[in-house]
Amino acid sequence: MSSTLKHLSLSMLMLLPVAALALPEDRDQPIEIRADQVEIDDESGIAVYEGSVQLDQGTLQVLAHRLTIHTRDQSVTRIVAEGLPEGEPARYRQIPEVGAAPVYAHARTITFLASDERVELEGAAHLRQQDDTFSGERITYDIRDRRIAATGGRDGQPVTMTIQPGRIERRETRAEEPASNGQPD
Repeated sequence: MSSTLKHLSLSMLMLLPVAALALPEDRDQPIEIRADQVEIDDESGIAVYEGSVQLDQGTLQVLAHRLTIHTRDQSVTRIVAEGLPEGEPARYRQIPEVGAAPVYAHARTITFLASDERVELEGAAHLRQQDDTFSGERITYDIRDRRIAATGGRDGQPVTMTIQPGRIERRETRAEEPASNGQPD
């Protein structure tokens, strides 16, 4: 791959829409992609990474069998991470903000739509942060409006959610120490 193409593909990835879900430091980290093969078509604006694909940028990690990046006018419009059709799903992991637990997601297909600021999980979709989970055939997360929509499977499989009770901070109360009058005992 020429250095121009390598630079172009890395520049395209700098615009990953998932950065809106990430720690601010993630955007400033280098992007590393590993794959068995890569095909970049400048004319169509499509880059395809196939075979054991791993994308890392700061706390962001995407694992997929196939990763397709669509661009228009040198801006990323859509990123599609696909798992194996009847096997391992595409996976996503990222820490959304300082002090927060990582968000984990997997589905047969994970699509990031840049202009809509939306993430779509399709095919046995599952989203987890700490012990809270959300599962369905399709889960859509609107980043801008912070809204989640989900649908169950055609076979009557429902959407399921598990939300753990809120954690109550326990404050230790200390017995008031007697005020010192400045006199030695």
